[in-house]
Amino acid sequence: MDDRLLRKFESDAYAAFLGVEFVLVEDGHCVVRMPVRDEMMNFNGGVHGGAIFSLADVAFSAASNSWGSMAAAISVNVDFLAPAGETAYLEAEARQAGRGGRAVNYDMEVRRDDGSVVAVLSGWVYQTNRDLL
Repeated sequence: MDDRLLRKFESDAYAAFLGVEFVLVEDGHCVVRMPVRDEMMNFNGGVHGGAIFSLADVAFSAASNSWGSMAAAISVNVDFLAPAGETAYLEAEARQAGRGGRAVNYDMEVRRDDGSVVAVLSGWVYQTNRDLL
């Protein structure tokens, strides 16, 4: 993968706001990590579902755009399997799962720092074939 793509992903203002670290980015695959901060907690004391989804979405975006052409999300489904609980960080992984022409499917998983799964997601992008750089 072109290093310029990684720099582009790392320049995402929302990902930076969340404190996302790009652990691995390669063609069709991405792993990101986010520290859990007090501002991410909901009124019940758990990590807000929106924060969990946002982390997965950053991984999804980088994985689907890692080929160097712009991909635009079509849909994402999320299943929250367990509360995040006490964890220093959350990690999300997105991996290409299938392709139907320009529609490409990705599977995502969000895990606690102990590796246990918090949420699973499935999403589709439209591959535009427009250069990202």
